[in-house]
Amino acid sequence: MKISRIFAAMCLLMVVFACQSNGKKTTVTLVQYNVGVFAKYDSSSVAAVANAVKELNADAVTLNEVDSCTTRTGSVDQMAAFAQEMGGWNQHYAAAMPYKGGAYGVGVAAKPELEVVRIDKVALPKLDGREPRAVAVVEYKDFVLCSTHLDLTLESQLGQVAAINQYVDSLYADSGKPVFIGGDFNCFPDSEPIAEFQKTWKLLTPVTNSFPSHAPDRCIDYIFVRENGCKVTVVATSIPETLETVDLATASDHLPVALTVTIE
Repeated sequence: MKISRIFAAMCLLMVVFACQSNGKKTTVTLVQYNVGVFAKYDSSSVAAVANAVKELNADAVTLNEVDSCTTRTGSVDQMAAFAQEMGGWNQHYAAAMPYKGGAYGVGVAAKPELEVVRIDKVALPKLDGREPRAVAVVEYKDFVLCSTHLDLTLESQLGQVAAINQYVDSLYADSGKPVFIGGDFNCFPDSEPIAEFQKTWKLLTPVTNSFPSHAPDRCIDYIFVRENGCKVTVVATSIPETLETVDLATASDHLPVALTVTIE
């Protein structure tokens, strides 16, 4: 027992050292945005969403409800179109399910200056008759960023939270990198799935209503972090209802969630 405790302490010190060994502080701005397949109120809101992300000075974004080459949205690769609108960002798409000739899922996009180390997709468990859900995972040099969109039912959400935890535990618990996850969790701050998630994740964004965008009365969009021995400090965070360059009430049915942190 004593040996195992010593070993565990050594592992923790190694993780902390991995975070602090370069002695630098990294500042990053993240935006979580359910974009409603870029077509909730317009035939295409790709430009509007991109303008919002630009005005929020994001370095990276997690996008939910994204189509890829479906007939529903004109057979457009929406992640690629968004990345192009952002001026050539890198992007990773995780299809949750086939849909109308293409796919429906979630994605992560970031400035090209952020060095991509690894990409992955996690298929989440679902109940019979429910839509499949997924997690898009991108590991960068200084952090990991995940995007997800949970199901509507409590039982599904609890199973999906457990699957996300198992994945992150197995790959990143000893990585020395913080793991951020942004998503439409489809549940309120005082719900059981959020309580379960907060046992191992820290909520970084406001408990502020984010849906529907024209008259928000529900808080269901969040960004969480697993620090993994690093120190993550919130510099600023908001869920804006208005921006200068775009009408957020028509860009999507959700509001964007913005977060600036330092990592050290």
